[in-house]
Amino acid sequence: MQPRLKSLVESIQRLFAKPAGVTGAMAGRAKGVPSQAWRGLVDLKMPLIALGAVIGAAWLLVKHPPFADVGRGEVGVRMNRVTGSVDEWREGSVLVVPGLQQMRVFPLRDQTYRAVQMNRADGPAPLQSLEGLSLGIDLQVRYALDPAKVVTMAKSLPDNIGTEIVEPAVQGVVYKVIAHYTVREIFSTKRAEIQQVVESELKPRLAADGIVLRGVLIGKVDLPADYKRGMEGLLAEELATEKMRYTLDLKDKQVKATELDAQA
Repeated sequence: MQPRLKSLVESIQRLFAKPAGVTGAMAGRAKGVPSQAWRGLVDLKMPLIALGAVIGAAWLLVKHPPFADVGRGEVGVRMNRVTGSVDEWREGSVLVVPGLQQMRVFPLRDQTYRAVQMNRADGPAPLQSLEGLSLGIDLQVRYALDPAKVVTMAKSLPDNIGTEIVEPAVQGVVYKVIAHYTVREIFSTKRAEIQQVVESELKPRLAADGIVLRGVLIGKVDLPADYKRGMEGLLAEELATEKMRYTLDLKDKQVKATELDAQA
C-alpha cells in the first residue's frame, strides 16, 4: 500500500506544479482570462485534496490502528491525556484515539523473579553472612499486580516491574536479613526462619507499589569450595552422632523391653 500512496502523492504534486512559463505569462496579462486548462485544474483542486486526506487517514489507520487488545489474564488502563481520566478494561478490544488517549496493558497472572546476581558465592553481588563470609542463595520471589490498585498506580508503574520495582526491593531486604545469620544457620538450621523473615519484610514494600507478594522460596545455598567441604564434613559428623544416639536409645528400649518380658 505504501508504494501506491507515494505514487499518488507524486502525481498530485506534478499536477499542481506550475510550469516555468506559466507564472511569467500570467504576470504579463494581469487583466487576461485564465486558460481553460488552468480552470480545469482549479476545479479539480478541492476534490483531489479531499481524496488525499482520505487516503492519508486510511494509511494512518492501517499503520496505527486505534484499537488495543487486552488478553485473558490482563487488565488494560486507558488514560486521557487532556482530562487525566482513567478507565479500566478487561479482555477484548479497546478504542484508543491517537494523540488523545494512551493505553497500557498489565498482566494479572503470577510472575516470578529470580535473584540471579546473588545466587553464587563468587558471583557479581554475593551475600554476606554474620561472619563476613561471601555466599550465594538461589532465591525466587512469586508476585502479582494487585487488581484493585492497577488503575490508581497505572501512571507510575514502569514497563518492567520485575527489574525496576521487585529487584531493588528484594535486594534491600535480603542483604540486610542474611547479614544477621551465620553461615551454618543459613546453610542448615534456620533456612525456614530466614524465608519467613524475608517474606514479612518484603510484603509491605511491594504492597506500596501495588504488588501482592505470593511467596518467597530459598533453594540451594552456595558456599566457597573450601568452606563448603568443611561444612559438609561437620554436618556429616553431626548426622553420624545423631544416628549413634538414636541407635543407643533404641538398644536401651530393647533392653528394658526384655527385662519387662523376663519379669512377666
